[in-house]
Amino acid sequence: MKIFKRVLIAIAILLLVIAAIGFMFPSKVHVERATVINQPKEKVFAYVNNLHNFNSWSPWHDMDTAATYTYEGPETGVGAAMKWESNNKDVGKGMMKFVEVVDGQMIREELSFMDEGSAFATFTFAPEEAGTRVTWAFEFEVGMNPLLRIIGKFMDGMVGKDFEKGLARLKSILEKMPAGPALSVEVIDFPGMHYLALRDTASLATIGQKLGQGYGRIGQVMGKQGLNMAGAPSAFYYSESSTVFDMDIAIPVDKPGKADGQVKPGEVKAGKVAMVRFYGPYEKTGDGHAAIHAYLGANNLQIAGAPWESYVTDPMMEKDTMKWETDIYYPLQ
Repeated sequence: MKIFKRVLIAIAILLLVIAAIGFMFPSKVHVERATVINQPKEKVFAYVNNLHNFNSWSPWHDMDTAATYTYEGPETGVGAAMKWESNNKDVGKGMMKFVEVVDGQMIREELSFMDEGSAFATFTFAPEEAGTRVTWAFEFEVGMNPLLRIIGKFMDGMVGKDFEKGLARLKSILEKMPAGPALSVEVIDFPGMHYLALRDTASLATIGQKLGQGYGRIGQVMGKQGLNMAGAPSAFYYSESSTVFDMDIAIPVDKPGKADGQVKPGEVKAGKVAMVRFYGPYEKTGDGHAAIHAYLGANNLQIAGAPWESYVTDPMMEKDTMKWETDIYYPLQ
C-alpha cells in the first residue's frame, strides 16, 4: 500500500507542477501571420469579404474535399455565414460568421466549433508600396485551465503554419488576376440590343452543359435566319438563388429575330445600367452581383428588370480562369 500511496503523491505533485507552470502562461491564445499581396486594397478586401471564396484559399479545405458547406445570410459583410460538416475528425463541423466589418479595412469573424467552443479571427488590410498587407489573426480564451494554457503556448507553431499556407494561396490567386481596381461598379448608358434566347433552368452541376447546349441551338436558328452575333454569349437570370438558376440563355444579334420553337427573340431597350467587369471563374461571379447590390443600396438606385451576364472571354481560348472576363449588367429605373 505504501508504494500505491507514493504513486498518488507523485501524481499529485506532477499535477501541481503542471498547474503552476500553466498559470505562468496567459489565458488568451493569439496567433498571427501576414503577407503582402500585389493588388489594390479594395480588390483584396472584396475577395476575402465574400465567404463563398474562402475554400479557394483555405488551408484546411484539402483535408476533406467531400465535406459539405452551406451558406447563410448575405454573401458579403456582417451576417455572412458558412457552416461545414465533415466525417474527418480533424475537420469536424462548425460555423464561421462575419460579426464586424469595416469596409476596406477589417473583417472580424466568430468561429464556432460546436461542443468544442468558439474563437475569433480577424483580417486587417493596409496599403503598402507593393500592394496590400493582409494580417490574419486568431485568438481564443482558455480561462483558468492550466493544461489548456500550456497547449495554447504551442498553438502558434501548429496553427501558424496553416495561416502561412492559406495566405500564400490567397496571394497566388489574387496576383493572377489582372491588375487594377476590384469590382468597380459603373452606371453607363447602354445602347440597347436584340437577342435570341432559350429559357431553361439549371443547377450548379448542370449550368455549364445547359449553356453550351443552348448556345448551340440558338446558333442553328441564327444560321437559318441569317443573323450575326452582335455581342458575347450571355444569360439573363430571373432568380436570386445561387444553386438553382431560372434563366434565358441568350446571344445578341445584329437585327430582330423570329421565334423558332423554344428559341424566342428578345430586346433590351437603351437606358441606364449598372455594370461591373468581373475577372475569375464563373462560380465566383456572385462577387460581382454582390458589389452591384451594395452600390445600388448605397446610391438608392432601383433595378428595372432581370440582370444579365455577358461572357466576354472564350474559355476554349483562355485556360486561366482568373483571366476570364464576365460583364454583369443591371437595368435601372
